[in-house]
Amino acid sequence: MLTKTFLVGTILLALGGTSAGLWYQFFPSSRELKLPGTVESQEVRLSSRSGGRVTKVFVDDGDVLEAGAKVIELEMPELDAQRSQLEAQLAAAEAVLARLERGPRKEEIAASQAAKEAADARLARMKKGFRQEETEQVSAELESIKAEMENARIEMTRERGLLEKNATSKGTYDAAVSRYGRLHGQVNALAAKLRMYESGYREEEIAESIAELARLQANLDLLKAGTRVEEIDEAQATVANLKAKIAELDVMRRERTVYAPEKCIVQTLSVRPGDIAAPNRPVALVLRADDLWVKAYISEIDLGRIKIGQQVAVTIDTFPDKRFQGEVIYIAPESEFTPRNIQTIDERRHQVFAVKVRVADPQGVFKSGMAADVWLKK
Repeated sequence: MLTKTFLVGTILLALGGTSAGLWYQFFPSSRELKLPGTVESQEVRLSSRSGGRVTKVFVDDGDVLEAGAKVIELEMPELDAQRSQLEAQLAAAEAVLARLERGPRKEEIAASQAAKEAADARLARMKKGFRQEETEQVSAELESIKAEMENARIEMTRERGLLEKNATSKGTYDAAVSRYGRLHGQVNALAAKLRMYESGYREEEIAESIAELARLQANLDLLKAGTRVEEIDEAQATVANLKAKIAELDVMRRERTVYAPEKCIVQTLSVRPGDIAAPNRPVALVLRADDLWVKAYISEIDLGRIKIGQQVAVTIDTFPDKRFQGEVIYIAPESEFTPRNIQTIDERRHQVFAVKVRVADPQGVFKSGMAADVWLKK
């Protein structure tokens, strides 16, 4: 019986059991199907979103990295300068917000109140006009100056007569004329001042004083009312905007160091110290250490023997006698290497489907590109 089964398997292989270089081998004792395949691993291209000059390189090709390990470090002085500028702007904006939230100081309100009261008193005084005592004082000053002016006129006339008789000097006469002129000017000024005191303030001056009082009253009301809600909201928005900009900048600054996202193996390191790493351009190509699978192909005839989640065995040439646990994680929805026309049942063997089998490899013996075999129970 064993010889017959083995003979049938041999005949099937000879009659077309190959497909695109794949050999299905039946083992009568264990009733297993062997699917040759290749170890593959997920590639990850590490990069920085900011870019900059490479200052430090912490790894080399072939290194095994744990999650969070440093790969390279970049120099970004311009981002540090931008953050200092934003911090200064934020401090100023927070000071403005604090002032608005506290509102006017008591001293400011008191000063505004005093200015308003002074303007009120000044307006009341202007409406009443000048005091009688002030008018009388100016009138008395005017009469006194008029008397001095009259004496100065008499003295000037006398000096003129003496000068005509050559009984005095020209300088003495000129001094008398000058004194008379000075006193005459004072008389005119006091006369104008007396008229002003008698008629009171002009309407334009009173109107100006009324407007100034209204302005001071409005300023006092504004201080007492405090800061408007809209102004506080605007200041808060400014502070929030600056904080968001700093947070965004910090995200970019953290890109100065490129880290390993998970346990991985460095396949290719693209930069060295002194290189300029462009933003979003790969600086290292790594393979995910815990994301290994074997890619194999299975014939359409045997497709029903496999399903997602099925546990299978995997072997590699390095350890031919050791079997590793695997799990089917993917079955291709479309066939490959199919002839243009399938006219016979036997030709259906040439129609194959890709299969992925995930393998746990805590010892790290599986390498990308390594040949491997997947074993299915018949």
